[in-house]
Amino acid sequence: MVKAVTGVLLECDSTVKQIILNLNKRGNFVIEDLDDTHLFIEASWVKQLQYELDRILDENSYTISGEDKESRNKN
Repeated sequence: MVKAVTGVLLECDSTVKQIILNLNKRGNFVIEDLDDTHLFIEASWVKQLQYELDRILDENSYTISGEDKESRNKN
């Protein structure tokens, strides 16, 4: 018997895919790992996954503070 599942096809680069697969260990929302850049995930997890990815990617990004901008402009 065939079972239908509501899901979302997610396209991403390989780095983000690895982050998602690591998050999947906690929530088990990946239905199918299709290829290097595509995942099929449960539709109910889309907003939570967006939030978690934004949080993780923000932690790993560098922003120039106001003091750094001023010192760069003086040189």
